[in-house]
Amino acid sequence: MPRSGSCLCGALAYEIDGEFDGVWICHCSVCRKASGGIGNAILIVPRPRFRWLRGEEHRVTFAPRPSYAITRCRTCGTPLPAEEDEQHVYLTAGTLDEPLGVGVKGHLFYGSRADWSADAPHARYFVERSAGPTCAPDPVAAPPTP
Repeated sequence: MPRSGSCLCGALAYEIDGEFDGVWICHCSVCRKASGGIGNAILIVPRPRFRWLRGEEHRVTFAPRPSYAITRCRTCGTPLPAEEDEQHVYLTAGTLDEPLGVGVKGHLFYGSRADWSADAPHARYFVERSAGPTCAPDPVAAPPTP
């Protein structure tokens, strides 16, 4: 079953074929800098299963290191894909347009994750914005213990 994805403004769109057994979270310092967050949530997609549908002219690629490149939409800045090589596309999972139906498969560079990536004691969970209703955390989504 093909799945589609796109950037925030919709200028770039892609499609991937097949099923996936999970998302990888990379916690390395490079992915944290590139994402501005906890790291990159990625799907490792075999290159033959990935294709651009539109907007390739909106792509701009940054290669801050010889072993790391990231392509972003030149209009909205959405990172997609996170990295590419001859065999795989490392696709940012947050750019999928539909639910994937699987959870996190693994954590990469977990030993070097940011010290703030774990919940503080008594962390609160909000359904949406911080002024809205709270909810209980999903116990299945708890981070793995080191």
